[in-house]
Amino acid sequence: MKIQTRILLAALAFFFVGIGGCTKTIEDAESLYRNGQEEEALDAAEKLMEHEDPKVRQRAVRIAGKVGNDRAGKLLVLALRDASPVVQTEAVRGLGANVYEPGIQPLLDLLPKADPDVIQAAGGALASYGAAALGKLVQLYTMPSQKANRGVYRQVLLQVGAPASEALIATLKGKSFFVNRDTFKLLQRMRNPKVATLMLPYLEDEEVAGQVAEAIGRLGSMGVSPTLDSITGYKNDTVDVRVLELHIRILGKLKDVRAAETLEALATHPSERIRDAVDRALFQIRGY
Repeated sequence: MKIQTRILLAALAFFFVGIGGCTKTIEDAESLYRNGQEEEALDAAEKLMEHEDPKVRQRAVRIAGKVGNDRAGKLLVLALRDASPVVQTEAVRGLGANVYEPGIQPLLDLLPKADPDVIQAAGGALASYGAAALGKLVQLYTMPSQKANRGVYRQVLLQVGAPASEALIATLKGKSFFVNRDTFKLLQRMRNPKVATLMLPYLEDEEVAGQVAEAIGRLGSMGVSPTLDSITGYKNDTVDVRVLELHIRILGKLKDVRAAETLEALATHPSERIRDAVDRALFQIRGY
């Protein structure tokens, strides 16, 4: 009987040791990844994504983000549902780093109730996706049915910055300046010279040109250099002077002395319309 008991205890001990040997810690998973065993690391990380400690789950999600294959992308999407903002933030970063396209919609769906850290990370992630994601984000921002969530989408767009400006500008068509006022305020708040650079080509679109000129004129010093760079392409056009005139109006509104030399060179332009616009702009800049 004693011998049977000893055999049973030995068998149980062997069983539990075996089970314990199969259980990977987060340190084990990270070591596997460092050693190039990505699939094994991902196997361990997947199990650890159910760990009770959010910091362990965060590190597990980070491994998935580093592996970056299709299976890892699916795990990152699942991690968006985690109860912990730190885990969600890690998942958002991983999705953006790998530009995992099936993650775009789940990421957008997360935003209305997201933690501030998640929102901050979402801006960078969506910017990495580019037009495919930014178009959807801007669509949500402008949809009347999403009015309650507009503040969140505005925050994310501000995090994205200049790359979102083109998609925002495209929404201006067919609407009055009054209707578009929130969008123009958002463009101003991006505080990036690239915003003006991306907006200036739209001066050729008669439908939105006036509103675009008004918006660039409110960008302050950040709008000066891009406008001076852009105006060089229109200075010698003596047939269609509309776009050149808009550039001049913008420079006058910006009231920056750096524009004086360029404007003075246009004072003898063949078009009276341009010469008049130059006079007004120089008066706005100099005060005389």
